[in-house]
Formats: sequence, structure tokens, C-alpha cells
Amino acid sequence: FTDVGSGSWCYKYVAELSDANVISGYSNGSFKPDSTVSYGAALKLIMLAAGYPEQAPTTKNVFSGYLAKARADGLVSRSNVNLSAPITRLQVAQLAAGALRLDINNLSSVKPFTDTADVYVQALNAAGIVEGYFNNGTSTFRPSNTLTRGQVSAIVWRMQNYRK
Repeated sequence: FTDVGSGSWCYKYVAELSDANVISGYSNGSFKPDSTVSYGAALKLIMLAAGYPEQAPTTKNVFSGYLAKARADGLVSRSNVNLSAPITRLQVAQLAAGALRLDINNLSSVKPFTDTADVYVQALNAAGIVEGYFNNGTSTFRPSNTLTRGQVSAIVWRMQNYRK
């Protein structure tokens, strides 16, 4: 992609996922790694990375089939999901940990982040799939922040390469 050079932090993830036809860019040859990703797009990538098959749309929204399957499998319990809205770091962690069926019951009593005690975040961190931000001796996750296309690519790549 024209905007993801070999020196970019997400180059490895984006290149490998693109080569495997997991992700794609835009018609102008760009990937836009710093653009936010929608709930629907992230949901699709997470479910595919966890081994789910493609899901046909159930409504006019291209991601509606993924939401229906995620609800049926207990990955999403909220009734008011906006598939077009940006997804948060916490939402991605909850979806990814659920899709991978990570154990949330036998976690360390030591919490890796000071700004969330969410068990799904902790399980994904223990599995090496998500990281936080380290600053002045404090590690935070920033659960309400949105994710970029580059960040989601890194998470999806790590999910695909995760071995229990």
C-alpha cells in the first residue's frame, strides 16, 4: 500500500493479512492505517481470525450476518449495536476474547492495566494479543479509545497466530 511503508510499525501485519486476502485497501492503493475502524468491520475481521466462516448479510448492512452470528454465539449481548460507529478498544477486546474462547476464570490476580479490570482485556493481554500504553511507570489500556485500521490489523494478525 502506498501509505504503509516497510518502516511502518504495522507493515508486517498489514502486508501479511493483505497477502492472505484477509484485509484490503482502497481503490487508490492506500490502506489508511490511521483511520478509525467501524464496529462492523472489526467484528467481521475478529470473527474470521477466530475461525468463523464468512457470514451472509441478514439486512442491508454488509456486516449484519456477523452481528447475528455473534449474538447467537453469545459474543454480543447488547441490543443497540451500531455497526457503522467506531469500535472501542474494550469492545474489540471483549469480542476477540469471546471469539477465541479464552479462559477468563483462571487469570492472575495481578491486573496488567490501571484503567480497567475487565477480564476479557486481561485474558487477551495474557495471550499476547493486546498491549497497553506504558508511561511513567504506569500501564494503561485506554478502553474507551477507538482503534485504527493499523491497530486492528495487529490484533487480527496476533489472533490468527495465537496457539493455546
